[in-house]
Amino acid sequence: MTRLHFFRNLRTAILLLMVCTVVAAVGGLWWANATGLPEEWRQRIEHELAKQGLNVSVASLSYQPFHGGLVATEIRIFSDESCTRQISRVERVAIDFDKSRLARGELKLTKFEIKDGRLDLPVDPANPNGEMLEASHVNATIAMPGGRVLELRDANGQVEGIDVAVTARILGYRPALSSQADDDPNRKARLEILKRCLDEARNWKFDDKERPKISIAIDGDFADRSTLHGRVKFNATNVERGGHTLQKVSADAEWTGTLLTVTSLKASDRRGELEGRVDYDLVGREGRFGLSSGLDVPRLLRSWFGVSSIRDVTFAGEQRVEGNGTFKLVDDGPPEVKVTGSTACKALMIRGVAFDSFASDFSWSKGNLFMRDIKVMRRDGQLTGKMLLQDKYIRVAMRTNFPFAVARPFFVGQPFGRVLNDFAENDHTKLDANLEFGWDLENPMSWVVSGHGKVENCTYRGTPFLLAETDLDLSHSQLDFQNGSVIFDYRNYALQHAHDGARTGALKVRQVRYDSDADTVAISNVDGNFWPAPLVRMFARGIAEDLEQYRFHQPPNLQCSGLVDTVGKGRTDLKIAFKTNAPANYEFIGKDLLLESPSANVRIQNEKVVVDNLAFRTFGGPVAGTITRMPGREAGLSGEFSWTKLSFNDVGALYGFDPKGGGLLTGRLEFTCGTNGVEHLNGRGLIGLEKGELFSVPIFGPLSPLISGILGGRVGFQKATGAFCTFTIRDGVMRTNDFRTGTSSLAFSGDARIDLDKVTLDMTMRMNARGLLGVLTLPLRPFYGLFQFHGSGPLKNPEWRNVMFTSPPEDQKDALMNPPKATIIQEPERLEKR
Repeated sequence: MTRLHFFRNLRTAILLLMVCTVVAAVGGLWWANATGLPEEWRQRIEHELAKQGLNVSVASLSYQPFHGGLVATEIRIFSDESCTRQISRVERVAIDFDKSRLARGELKLTKFEIKDGRLDLPVDPANPNGEMLEASHVNATIAMPGGRVLELRDANGQVEGIDVAVTARILGYRPALSSQADDDPNRKARLEILKRCLDEARNWKFDDKERPKISIAIDGDFADRSTLHGRVKFNATNVERGGHTLQKVSADAEWTGTLLTVTSLKASDRRGELEGRVDYDLVGREGRFGLSSGLDVPRLLRSWFGVSSIRDVTFAGEQRVEGNGTFKLVDDGPPEVKVTGSTACKALMIRGVAFDSFASDFSWSKGNLFMRDIKVMRRDGQLTGKMLLQDKYIRVAMRTNFPFAVARPFFVGQPFGRVLNDFAENDHTKLDANLEFGWDLENPMSWVVSGHGKVENCTYRGTPFLLAETDLDLSHSQLDFQNGSVIFDYRNYALQHAHDGARTGALKVRQVRYDSDADTVAISNVDGNFWPAPLVRMFARGIAEDLEQYRFHQPPNLQCSGLVDTVGKGRTDLKIAFKTNAPANYEFIGKDLLLESPSANVRIQNEKVVVDNLAFRTFGGPVAGTITRMPGREAGLSGEFSWTKLSFNDVGALYGFDPKGGGLLTGRLEFTCGTNGVEHLNGRGLIGLEKGELFSVPIFGPLSPLISGILGGRVGFQKATGAFCTFTIRDGVMRTNDFRTGTSSLAFSGDARIDLDKVTLDMTMRMNARGLLGVLTLPLRPFYGLFQFHGSGPLKNPEWRNVMFTSPPEDQKDALMNPPKATIIQEPERLEKR
């Protein structure tokens, strides 16, 4: 019994001891966790970590068997042994150690664990108070299996909204990890890359449902940083910046020593995809790259990198850019980039003009862009050329056959734009231009153009031509066309139809210069066979209408030089010389004259037109003269003519009377005339008739039957074949007081008034006779031999009657009172034999 009671008491005592032990252990653990493990434990852990090259400071240490065992809180990690440069901070870490060694009194750390923690990382370890990266929801296992090996397993968390996963296996020891950051030659380069990436990534907006992912794997020996090797993978969807979204972005990169290589870079947007590769030397801060892109490049550059879009250019179709190049990072400035490649796009619009495609090879270096093998296509033409952008100045060399409609929007509001607007195209128009452009991007009015242009089947300011080509040198203020030639199209020209004239005319011109500041066109050395009015219409329409009065049957040979005032300030001075073997028509005193082989010099000074050295044949004889035309004045037309041996019959036929006796006219006329008709004609002159039969002439015809009656028909053998008079014209009325004619036996003198507008005659003729006619008049002394007649009425058929003789004017007395003596008149046949 006693023995049984003893065992019961012993069992109770053991149970109580166990309970007390457990309570004491729990209490001790609670006390230890509440007050922290002894300082010696923290020091030993910090010492063990320092053996692995990790300089840390542990604020408190506790043992939590249900939470991983030994737990350290507020851990700070430093880059130096003096623990002055903090590189990271962790709130809570579970620590594992080798328990077999612990039994022997040795503390050997084997593993760290971070669960759902937060990690603060300074961007620049040398500046712990600077910019920090905050990693949240951090889970990681850091294993130290032995030796210098340090492993990071299953590390993940969120940094700047990006899911980050890291694995690492590295070798390290204290001197390597605790060395001063300044001893690392690549530190600055790595920080620069990191800063650029962070700054760029912070401008991105990510998909809320699917965050971007970065996975990082690192291995190597910290004792020899050239052995360090890292691999990075990045994937993201719907990455947006500045309103432009990349639907997918992915990258694979490797880092070995000082070389960073992006082995694969891919991105896509609604327009296309991008593939690229980048190599970067951390020490030299330079690298190279290659890419092939179908992205919407202009929108991407504008939204992501702040590169301004090309003004007035819209891309609507597929785009392609391929290139290879190098880059170098520099302090206080953008990277220095050099790249060569090619670009192509479809369906683009420039200043409202649509183009089907654009393609070019290019090179870019230090802000200078050179594009070669440029090819721009439309259904109605193409452009090829090259371009250089250097220091904000663009130079372009190109050849194009685009129609004028393509060029017009580029010169709106400029003088050359007005020239382009004056061209009217048709279905057969062709253009070929080989040009060089240049302009300053900061001064849109600084453009200059030079080269050669050719246009076929077109119209300029109403003047059609089959071909026009010229060298040109253009700017905002001057348009200079040199060594030009034009073939005019006269198939629809009124003069060509009226006279079955030539269907084309050709000219050559040394220079035509338009000065927009002076508003003048200077024309130099125009020469060719062409009608003048269509040419001048290209520069001055008002003057062209004045020239239309010279109606050449065929294009004359013309030479032209001078200045045309385009705004009517009174500076026009245009000189034209013409000659032709073909006839021309010209309206004179209300009638249309036919001019044979005309030639003249024409000078146009504003509204004044002077025709000098005018020479032609009309009515069978030569005519020379000068004409001055001044529209708007009362006497708008003035001039002088001299003529020799014109057919009197032809003159009468044109001006409405019947010169039955014919004859040849020689004379001179100075005149002024209004623009409203012959009733405003004024002038003076002289005229002579030879080889005519005055008595058959309508003006003198009634004398013949009267004289024939008196002389019994013998007067027919004494014909008045010549006459002479001077005359004046006032308001369309012609007057003469010294009309003289006669035969061997008769003397005639008279005065007349002829209304050129009404074509009527009022004339008094006096006759002094000798011989038989004088004998018959003896009873009439002192007026023997003197007769007087008066004629009036229409010039075609005036009425003549005998009237009482009156004393003649003083300027007629001598010719009348001293008639020629009677001579024997020989028959024409005998004269011819002699």
